[in-house]
Amino acid sequence: MEYSDFIITVTGDCNFNCSYCYQKKEKEYLDIPTATKAVDFFFPFLDQECFINFYGGEPLLAVEQIKELTGYIHQKNKNLKKKIQYSITSNGSRINEDVLQFFNQNKFIFMLSFDGIAQNVARKEESFDHVCSALVKLLECPDIILETNSVFTSKTVGYLSESVQFIIESGVSAVNLSFSNLPPWNESELSRLKRELASLREYCVHLYRETGNIPVTNLRNIPRKGVFSCSAGRNRLSLSPDGSLWGCCYFYDFFRSNRQTKENLKYCFGSVESFVDNHKQIYPKILKNYSNLRMEYFFTSQNFCTLCGDVTECIVCPVDAAFGSLIIGKIPDWVCRIRKILREEKQLFLKELERV
Repeated sequence: MEYSDFIITVTGDCNFNCSYCYQKKEKEYLDIPTATKAVDFFFPFLDQECFINFYGGEPLLAVEQIKELTGYIHQKNKNLKKKIQYSITSNGSRINEDVLQFFNQNKFIFMLSFDGIAQNVARKEESFDHVCSALVKLLECPDIILETNSVFTSKTVGYLSESVQFIIESGVSAVNLSFSNLPPWNESELSRLKRELASLREYCVHLYRETGNIPVTNLRNIPRKGVFSCSAGRNRLSLSPDGSLWGCCYFYDFFRSNRQTKENLKYCFGSVESFVDNHKQIYPKILKNYSNLRMEYFFTSQNFCTLCGDVTECIVCPVDAAFGSLIIGKIPDWVCRIRKILREEKQLFLKELERV
C-alpha cells in the first residue's frame, strides 16, 4: 500500500443547501480517536511527498477537529519528515481571522466553492457578498494557495462566462469549472453551454495576450499519457465521518445517498478498526473492485467508451457520473456531451494561443 492522497471527511454536516448537491447531509462528525488511529496506521504508507485533504459537508463546521488532527500529524512527521501539502474544500462561510491564521501558518491549499454571479441562485441566498469578502481575505494571506471551484447546472449555465470573469478579475489565479450531472441537460442548455464557453475562451485568449496566464484550469494544456484511470483505492484513500474507509470520498457520498448496500460492499474497506486488524486480507480483496475504474471500461446508453475516438482525451469521474446514472461506470449521455464540448473549446483555445 502506497498513497499520495489521504482524504479526511471530518463531517457530513453543512450550513448550505446547494441546489446541485448530491450529499446526504447528516450531523455526523468524525471522532478524534478514530481519526488518530487511522493516521497512526496509514502514515507510514503515505508517499514521501503527499497530500492530506480535509473535506465535508462543510469542513469548517469541524475546524477544531482539523486543527487537532493537523497538530497530531505534525508530531507524527517529526521523524519521517514527509513533505505534506494540506488542502481543504470549503464554502468559505466560516472564515474568520483565527481560521485564516491557521491555514496561512500551515500553508494550506484552500479550494473555495464559489459560483460567482450564480452564487445566490444555486448555493445559498445572500451568500454572494459574504463569500466575496472571504475571497478577499484569503487572497491577502501570502501562504494560502487559493483556488476556486464553480459548479454550473443546466439552469445556471447562462451565468458561466460572466461568473468566471468576475472571479478572475477578483484576483484568483486558478479557477476550476465543474458541471452538475443532475438533472439531465437538454439540447438548448447544451447549446447555451457551448456559447458561454466560447465567450469565456475569447476572454481567456485576450487575457493570455496581456498577461501570459491561463487561470481557467480546464483550459490548461496538461500532458497526459494513455487512458484515464481513477486513482481511488490505489494511491488515494478516504476516511469518512462514520469511521469507514473508501478509495475516495465520493464513494461514501454516493452509497450514502443511494443506499445501495450490496454494491457498497464492493468498494468499502470497512472500518478503521477492522482494516487495521485484517488489512492483509481486506485490502487486496476490495482493491480489485477499483481496478475497472478506467475510461475504456465505462459506457453510455449509446456506446462503450473504448470505441470512442476520444477515449484517450476524456476524463470522467465514474462516481460523479453515477449520481446521474445510478450505476458506477455508466456515463449519462448529457455528461458525455458536456465533456465533448469542453474538449472542443479547449482545443480551439490552444490553437488560438499558437497564433499569439
